[in-house]
Amino acid sequence: MALVRTYYYEEGNTAKNLLPEREWRELEEKRREEEKRRRRARQRKQARAMRRNRLHTIYLTLGCMVLGAFFMGYLHLQNEINTSMSNISSIEEQTSELKSANQATENRINSEANLQAVKDAAMNRLGMVYANSGQIVYYSMDNDDYMSQYNEIP
Repeated sequence: MALVRTYYYEEGNTAKNLLPEREWRELEEKRREEEKRRRRARQRKQARAMRRNRLHTIYLTLGCMVLGAFFMGYLHLQNEINTSMSNISSIEEQTSELKSANQATENRINSEANLQAVKDAAMNRLGMVYANSGQIVYYSMDNDDYMSQYNEIP
C-alpha cells in the first residue's frame, strides 16, 4: 500500500482545501531538491572536515615522531655522557693506583740505594778512581743543541 500525503492550504479563515495534484508534485519535487542540496552540502562539509582531520592527524603524527626522535637522541647523549664519566673515573682510579705504586717504588729504590755504598762498590770492587785534571776535556759549544763526535776522545 502506498503512502499518500495530502497537503492543505488555507485561504482566509475558511476550511482547508486540498492542493491540486500538480502543485503537490511540484512541492514534493522542491522538497526533494532541497533535501538533496542539503545532503550534498552536508557531505561536502563532512568531506572538508575529514580532510582537515586527516591533515591534523598527519601533523600530530609527524610532531610525535619528531618529539620521539628528539627524546631518543637526548637519551642516547645522556647514555654516552654516563659511559664517558664512568670511563674517566676508572681511568682516574688507575692513574692514582699507578702514581701510588710509582711513589712506593721510588721510595723503595731511594731507601735501598745508599750513595756511600755505591761509591764504595765503584772504587773498591770495580777499581774506579776520580778523574785527574789532565783527563778532563772541555768543549765549547755554539748555540746548537747537539755536538757530533768524529774521532775517538784521547
